[in-house]
Amino acid sequence: MSKVIVIGSSNTDMVFETPKFPNKGETVVGGKFEVFSGGKGANQAVAAARAGSNVLFLTKVGDDNFGRNAINQYKNEGIETSYIQRQKGVASGTAMIMVHKKSGENSIIVAPGSNSYLDNKDVDSISRQIRKNDIVLCQLEVPIETVNYVLSLAKRKKAITILNPAPYKKISHNFLRKVDIITPNETETFALTGIKLTDNNNIEKAASYLLKVVKKAVIITLGKKGVYFTSKQIKGQFLSSSKVNVIDTTAAGDVFNGYFASELAKNKKIIDSIKMAIKAASISVTRKGAQPSIPLNSELNKL
Repeated sequence: MSKVIVIGSSNTDMVFETPKFPNKGETVVGGKFEVFSGGKGANQAVAAARAGSNVLFLTKVGDDNFGRNAINQYKNEGIETSYIQRQKGVASGTAMIMVHKKSGENSIIVAPGSNSYLDNKDVDSISRQIRKNDIVLCQLEVPIETVNYVLSLAKRKKAITILNPAPYKKISHNFLRKVDIITPNETETFALTGIKLTDNNNIEKAASYLLKVVKKAVIITLGKKGVYFTSKQIKGQFLSSSKVNVIDTTAAGDVFNGYFASELAKNKKIIDSIKMAIKAASISVTRKGAQPSIPLNSELNKL
């Protein structure tokens, strides 16, 4: 089995429950306040580990309690943390998340902190760990230059690259040509293509546009509607998700990406990998928090 190498962010999530999202200048009296481990990179690394993969996580934390607690948490998940560095004099990444009490939808503000210091030297430290057919999973919560460097290195090593382009940053076609599989949501797809996903026809058009740039496949995540998948070898198709009682959508996309990467690392077929990832994401939205919501692989097997 190949390993999953995740390069990305580590945050501490401060979650506020709210009956409504505030307007400009408005103060809203919310409900519960909770603190969770989070960050897109960390969420995806934990998801891949709980899915049963051998996971190496490269991130940068601050030399503070948030950072120390995060590393201990990743170790407890069985994730390889030897290459995680602490940035002195800088706070660890944090995120403020407002979760709507009724719909479970969220609104997020991220303070990158130490994540902004992840650089090419950090990537060089794991160069020997990247091998042919390993899965290299990246997001955009760390410097774009670092992600570009990771993708270039991974391609030289003949690893399989997955880019979850979140949060969206402007990226060139040359950047995307280093990506084997791209996994944008609806908002990110519009930003990448300029095509609004108002109907199935436009979803297919947007995916076709991206498929001309990336190397292998496009997976557009559509929330409760499931995903749209197309590749250079397989005709485009919609894959639906199960109806569930949504409590908190935080990290659903991260759960999808982590599980998807893990299934590919197990040499599963891409369609089967997507289906497992949809199951995992569907379970996660029925629970609160980012990493606390991520299911174990054994939970999916019972479905």
